[in-house]
Amino acid sequence: MTTDSLLVSAGTPVKKSLILAGGGVRLAYQGGVLRALEEAGLQFTHVDGTSGGIFNTGMLASGLTPDEVAGRWRALKLKYFVSALGLKSYLKPWQMTGMGDADGIRKHIFPSLGIDLEKIRKNQRGQFTFNVCNFSQKTVESIPHPRVTEDHLIAGVSLPIFMPALPIGGHWYTDAVWIKDANLLEAVQRGADELWLVWAIGNSQTYLPGFFNQYVHMIEISANGALLEEYKQIAYINEAIKKGDSIYGQQKPVKLFVIKPEYPLPLDPDLFFGKVDTRSLINMGYADAKHCLATMPAEGVPMNHGTTRMREPGDRLNFRGTFEGTVSWQGVKTKLMLYTYFSYHDRAGRHVLNLYASLQASVLGREISLYDLAVSARRAGKYQVLEATAKADHDGSTYRVHMTWRLYSPMDFLLGLELKHVNVVIHLNESTVVKGTLHQSIRNRLRGWFTTGVATEKGGMGGLKKRYDLMSKLLSNGI
Repeated sequence: MTTDSLLVSAGTPVKKSLILAGGGVRLAYQGGVLRALEEAGLQFTHVDGTSGGIFNTGMLASGLTPDEVAGRWRALKLKYFVSALGLKSYLKPWQMTGMGDADGIRKHIFPSLGIDLEKIRKNQRGQFTFNVCNFSQKTVESIPHPRVTEDHLIAGVSLPIFMPALPIGGHWYTDAVWIKDANLLEAVQRGADELWLVWAIGNSQTYLPGFFNQYVHMIEISANGALLEEYKQIAYINEAIKKGDSIYGQQKPVKLFVIKPEYPLPLDPDLFFGKVDTRSLINMGYADAKHCLATMPAEGVPMNHGTTRMREPGDRLNFRGTFEGTVSWQGVKTKLMLYTYFSYHDRAGRHVLNLYASLQASVLGREISLYDLAVSARRAGKYQVLEATAKADHDGSTYRVHMTWRLYSPMDFLLGLELKHVNVVIHLNESTVVKGTLHQSIRNRLRGWFTTGVATEKGGMGGLKKRYDLMSKLLSNGI
């Protein structure tokens, strides 16, 4: 597939706008969302990116397909996001312009993601806008793709404190997040009557302690607060449209469609320290988008504070797995890989276990994210049986996937002795396509042990005891 199936020619009047809001490096999540939108047959004339959303907007504007976007994120070396200053700079912190610079993003991240400025400027498949904060004038500027420069793109992802602002044309530019993290009005002013917002900034109800948590809360407040103000302005515009006074050419009121995670996404430090990876974020984005699309009202969602609200995560435990083996896929021997990310939440006696996963095999030609995942647990003698069902779409067919694990004890989990095997059965209609056992190597189990993430309801990091307690609850409570 090409981006032609997701994007409409730039000469077409804007009806649907895809708005890729910010959220940092974890916006590999949007790579999965883009794939789901393409599969749903949605087409957009206009794509708008703010903050971290600039990465994915830039990739689409460079001509990448949603599959290619996801592939680039999976292969990305995250270390290049961290580009340190010279030692002397850290000896004078009061004079620092940021904790790092943009050299790694400019020289490595953009090329690795396939962001090509020349291709962006020449793109005729759609309209693209990139939002940056003009610090000198305290305004947000929406730069159309034929005029955008590399410095605009860099400035647009330069979060204050972490990266310096950039001088462009006599003004200072930086990340727009403190003014707005999604520019809905730019889309409305271009004539869009459907706004498809992909939102990844948290919207929690609990105020957490700690410097970093409160820095994140500042972003939450700015981003969500600005979004609510845009809703109010669009409401005035809609009232005018109903009265026949359409300022921007819409013939019907503007509708909003939102794709977001159920729980707040892991933060960028979780990604950099390996507690989550880009593959898992892509799988989350795909599964969330498939769910949102399946349940989305035709009239869209109300423009109010509830549109971006997420569940409170409570105490949480997440762990990954990489399983592989040789199986027969409809008579053809192939190596099959299963990548899993489990996320367990315990809050006020409510126990939730979510699974995000993808399959990879040479007969498929690409990696396929799963959706409609459902996980259950039951006691069977000395062990707990963990069962998961899911769907996978490929070449116009929908496969049903069934996965089964055995879990024995929290101590085995702490020692890296759990999740050695998974039984996998894949069905297409009434036929069994695959039936076999995949194994997780010692190396991958050790990696899984080190990358297991634990966090408390109060925003702190949990230790081994918390990890043990949460696994005990997972094994003792029905999911």
